[in-house]
Amino acid sequence: MRTTGERTALLVDEARAAELTAASLRWQSVTLSAVQLAELELRLSGGYPPRDDPPPDHGHNGPASPARPASPASPAWRPSAVASPAPISPAPISPLPGSPPAAPGHPPASPLPAHYPAPQYTVDAGDAGTQDAEKFQPGSTVALRDSEGVMLAALHLTEVVGSALSGTVEGLRLPEHPDYPELRFTPAALRAELLRRGWTAPNEPAPVAVWADGLLHTADLDRIEALGAAGGAVVVLAPVGGADPADARHHLRIRCLKAALATLSDVRALLALVPVQPVTRLTESVAFGPDTVIRFETVTDGGRPTAAGHAVSGRAATAGRQPAGRPGTGQERSTGRGAGGRDGSSGGGGGDGQYQRNAGQETDDRDSEPALAGEVAYRTQVCLAYGFSAMTVGPAPSAPGAAALSMLLDRGTRLPPALTPPAVAAELVRAQPPRSERGLTVLFTGLSGSGKSTLAKLLVCRLLERGDRRVTLLDGDVVRLHLSKGLGFSREDRNANVLRIGFVAASVTAVGGTAVCAPIAPYDDVRHQVRTMVEDSGGGFVLVHVATPLQVCEARDRKGLYAKARAGIIPTFTGVSDPYEEPTDADIVIDTVDASPHDAVQTVLSHLRTDGWLAP
Repeated sequence: MRTTGERTALLVDEARAAELTAASLRWQSVTLSAVQLAELELRLSGGYPPRDDPPPDHGHNGPASPARPASPASPAWRPSAVASPAPISPAPISPLPGSPPAAPGHPPASPLPAHYPAPQYTVDAGDAGTQDAEKFQPGSTVALRDSEGVMLAALHLTEVVGSALSGTVEGLRLPEHPDYPELRFTPAALRAELLRRGWTAPNEPAPVAVWADGLLHTADLDRIEALGAAGGAVVVLAPVGGADPADARHHLRIRCLKAALATLSDVRALLALVPVQPVTRLTESVAFGPDTVIRFETVTDGGRPTAAGHAVSGRAATAGRQPAGRPGTGQERSTGRGAGGRDGSSGGGGGDGQYQRNAGQETDDRDSEPALAGEVAYRTQVCLAYGFSAMTVGPAPSAPGAAALSMLLDRGTRLPPALTPPAVAAELVRAQPPRSERGLTVLFTGLSGSGKSTLAKLLVCRLLERGDRRVTLLDGDVVRLHLSKGLGFSREDRNANVLRIGFVAASVTAVGGTAVCAPIAPYDDVRHQVRTMVEDSGGGFVLVHVATPLQVCEARDRKGLYAKARAGIIPTFTGVSDPYEEPTDADIVIDTVDASPHDAVQTVLSHLRTDGWLAP
């Protein structure tokens, strides 16, 4: 993340960092998940105000009040310090073994300097994968580490409820990111960058934030141009909290955003990646009137500054863009504390109230209407911490949805400029070519003797005869001889065998190849895992259930396996002493009793052509 060299309000100085690092040798540690790292990074960088600290006013003259919104024309966007709260009296850190005792009258090193802001912070040790959460006790200190074991912060525990660890936090350093460091800004660094570009001045409006959980299409760019024409810079905030830098989809999204913004010539627009979790439904035109610009004012709640949003219709940005069947928006929408029911508590009374998100919260759990309202309230707080004057959430109403876009790409249909900029279309087509040019896995599942291997080998021959696909056969027996040698037939070993096949198939599919697999794969949950692995690789997955009845399979018994199972020689055998869970999500069901192998394979080929995986 780009910084201005400053120590943010929640990062200690070098001397304190060295002191905490030395003391941490005796502390318990929690390795944070990717999502938890993003939450911590946002907090430590100053991108989200602690509970007891007001959002920075960035130079506004005098305290804001409900009657006087913070003026976007005031000299914002100059680095300003967050006001420090009253001194605190923290518990001491015990000296390291072998260190001299504290001199009389001199207390041992305390976990926080007296002047230091002491925000409450909560982390879920269960979400972090930490076992035996009961070993953490109030009064102790926990080292918060990344996946490589680097200590990022010290959490001085004040309360432990279940696996929720609450206390005051001291940051040592921000997480490091190998991807797009030039696009990651702390709030102070973003202010400095905009000043360097000459985009902010005392008489200029404060910038507007445009949240981009998905892509930017032509309608979105039209809205950005309208916002820019109204004055002030536009900062496109791309939530990337929890993103895997090795995930090709993450890089595709950032390339598309960069390509989209590069088409704007008359707008002062900047792309910034922020450590906030993207929300699936905020990639669609569904929530909170995405045609609405939410403008901010600062009000007080019980004497403590808090955020409230004042949503006004963005007339220039939304003219003629009302979505069908929905009335125009323009009414007030509160995005403050009570909006949308974001409770924010993490199980402990020491949590941050509405300021603390639930660490490790799953994206799907945040797709309900109340949760989405809470997400807007949360992002309002983030924008206030960064110093924006307004924000938009969600795409423009006429922007294409992900499903419609994917359908066009699957068919190889050209994406017109009226839908998405040509540069973005080129990136999408390169990443998601038509189905007939993408990787594919066909997995045959069924009992031993059902005909899986026969059909798989015939399918491989037919595909190779066509000559338009590179094909790999992963037959169950062959895989057990090489890839899974040494595995037995317990449920655990069977699962491991199928998952290994799935991993190889996903790897083949990811590079555009075709994997044809023929394991028994008796368990439904593992078949689902394989489907997910393959589809996440960017290719297609077709499950073929060879539903030959057990009595027919046993009558065939060319290998004598059923006879051995009945005799007890093979202790666990699918269909005899171990269950076969028939799939309910099969794309194709074949009964080889009534169909010849040739006809069965023609059924599979017909399905692949109909769904676009094979060219006509």
